[in-house]
Amino acid sequence: MLTCLLAPAIAFPKAMDSIESMASIYVLGDLSSGLVIAEKNASKKIKSASLPKLMALYLIFDALEDGTLNIRDKVKISKTAAMAKGVRMFLNEGDIVKIEDLLKGLVIYGANDAALALIEEIWRTEAQYIAAISQKAKVLGLSKSSFTDDIFEPTNPQSTSASDLYQLAVAIILDHPSYYQLFKLNEYEWQGITQYNANSLLGRDAHNDGLVVSSLPSLGTIGIISSIRNERRILLVIGDESTDAIFASKAQNLINQAFKKFTTIHLLQPWVPIAQLTVAHGVSESLEIGSQEKVSVTIPRKSERELEVTIESIEPLIAPIKSGDVVGKLSVKLEKDTILTSDLVALKGVGRAGIMVRGWKRLKSWTLQILEFEENN
Repeated sequence: MLTCLLAPAIAFPKAMDSIESMASIYVLGDLSSGLVIAEKNASKKIKSASLPKLMALYLIFDALEDGTLNIRDKVKISKTAAMAKGVRMFLNEGDIVKIEDLLKGLVIYGANDAALALIEEIWRTEAQYIAAISQKAKVLGLSKSSFTDDIFEPTNPQSTSASDLYQLAVAIILDHPSYYQLFKLNEYEWQGITQYNANSLLGRDAHNDGLVVSSLPSLGTIGIISSIRNERRILLVIGDESTDAIFASKAQNLINQAFKKFTTIHLLQPWVPIAQLTVAHGVSESLEIGSQEKVSVTIPRKSERELEVTIESIEPLIAPIKSGDVVGKLSVKLEKDTILTSDLVALKGVGRAGIMVRGWKRLKSWTLQILEFEENN
């Protein structure tokens, strides 16, 4: 089955894997197909100050969408939040601030005081917040990520990996598309103080629209950058110890390569018939099959003619069959390597024929065989 969040890197033949980069760590994928097209040191343990903030945002977006939280609600700022270290909105103890303002401060420039204020409003204590994001990390499959106390201390970045950050970014983009739009804002003013998005990739290419870039002394820079062109969305997680300018250049180069050297082909649309199968003992003798989801594949542009798509069906196919039952499999190969498989399902149900109908069909089949025999003799 095609999976978007947990899709592994495609094992392209070396001659076709044309992504080139001197970056230390990266995961590069196409969200239009859900497939990772290139990676380097993706599972290596790294430290990230952005991880707990992105986890908080994912859960806050959940709460806003299910009605637990209202973006127009107001929060009273505590002494703990007001004294947060690192990047801040410069909130004061006792301030009454809308959740919308806190959310923008957290998304656009990663304000730690805004993060703590939101955490206190939703989870009350840091311990309860850590428990919540730890549970959500398991659900999202973030196997390399862990969380400790003093989670927003600038000197206490959390452990994760590029692959985990990629998974989390995919979840934010796909599960919360309306709130994802906040990540492309370049600046935000609060009480006369204008602060700017640290993601320098936003201004480098008009197609880039998120998510975050953060640097840590002695640990280098981690960037999560997404870009959309012609309905293709490329996502990159990159880690490197270069200067800001060189880091941005390496990141943009990887994004450009993904668009230029790879293409995404849409193979199946949801609930659109692609073939008919013969059904035994059914009220109908044929069954239309297709996919319950959109199925696409991302491949090197030079290898489009090498793509091989095959359909395997269950045989014999015997009624009754329910709509949505898996009845076959789509396999996609590139130079003998299977790069994608996806379940094919019955698009409509086929009931089992009654005894009289089945008997008539057997008699009809037997009669046709007799006539064919006589004709051939």
